Amino acid sequence: MIVHRFDHFTEFRAAIGEKPAEQASDHGALFQTTDWFELLAQHGLPAGMHPQWLLVTHNGSPVLGLPLIQEHGRLTSLSNFYTPLYAPVILHNALNATDWPVDSVPARALGAITHFLRYSDFFAARPASIQLQPLDATGAFYSAMRTALTTAGYAVDHYFCFGNWVLPCRDLRFADYFVQRPSALQNTVHRARKKLDRAGAWKIDIHIQSGEPLDTAITAFETIYQRSWKPAEAFPDFVRRLCVLAAQKGKLRLGLLSLDGIAIASQIWLVDQGKAFIFKLAYDPDAARYSPGSLLTATLMEHVLDFDAVDEIDYLSGDDAYKQDWMTHRRERHGLIAFDLATPRGICTAARHYGGKKFRAWRAGKTT
Repeated sequence: MIVHRFDHFTEFRAAIGEKPAEQASDHGALFQTTDWFELLAQHGLPAGMHPQWLLVTHNGSPVLGLPLIQEHGRLTSLSNFYTPLYAPVILHNALNATDWPVDSVPARALGAITHFLRYSDFFAARPASIQLQPLDATGAFYSAMRTALTTAGYAVDHYFCFGNWVLPCRDLRFADYFVQRPSALQNTVHRARKKLDRAGAWKIDIHIQSGEPLDTAITAFETIYQRSWKPAEAFPDFVRRLCVLAAQKGKLRLGLLSLDGIAIASQIWLVDQGKAFIFKLAYDPDAARYSPGSLLTATLMEHVLDFDAVDEIDYLSGDDAYKQDWMTHRRERHGLIAFDLATPRGICTAARHYGGKKFRAWRAGKTT
């Protein structure tokens, strides 16, 4: 296996082909594609960050890509607060052509990458630490990457990132789902419809296709988001471009609730490979008395359950209390951090990490 390093996405894309056959790793689907990483690199990073594109080939065929960021003597995953799950791009057509079992491909490819990172002279100074997040701690990538880092000689640790609420829903219809929700939530949705009926003419549109109506809907989302309680978008162009990209691929479900022609709530959902991802949501605080967010969520739930027939709905990042009303299961996302103890910077970074971890554990013990 050979590892190639590229400083520019165009070189990486050319090496794997313009339309690579990709296979989702673990549960991420859309979030582990070349399109996602290209969008993140171009429109989701602050100035000064430099993506590094690593590609593993076997017998000349691309096998696996691992997008990273090089900064201040360390490597981190190409991810940020938009990323619900990080994992490599796996090129499954190439895997089927190899001369060893498909299941062993990611592990062997990751082993080649970690050996490359620690011993190659491609970097002016080899990375003192490697940090990857957020990861599925029960997934194949997490275990294979941890083993590969350890085998390459790194000191490896893990840490908690955030909770993730999901709804397994294969063959579940909305009517059956909704009667199982807490009675308070059901009453909120029913009252919201009645309040809106009395308030004026209201409607909910779900935008799926590209075109002028979608552009208008995205602008409405941006306006609502700016008026909402949420902090300003760090990279506002990223969300618009993601919506356009997802619509082009048939993966977008942008819901918009309007009252008397004025949009008061909007949500961005993404549907891919049998999963629905609740990506962004916002409502106008001046319309809070109508509970527009709850009504819009119920409508989109009905759409992805009865029309898209998804197998899972994912509320992505965070343990917000309201998510428990809509979801049924909680899982966690973790991070991996590895230190090269053969470098002074690696020793210092590891000392800070493990020292801080012990101090936090001590403080937690003192307060219980």
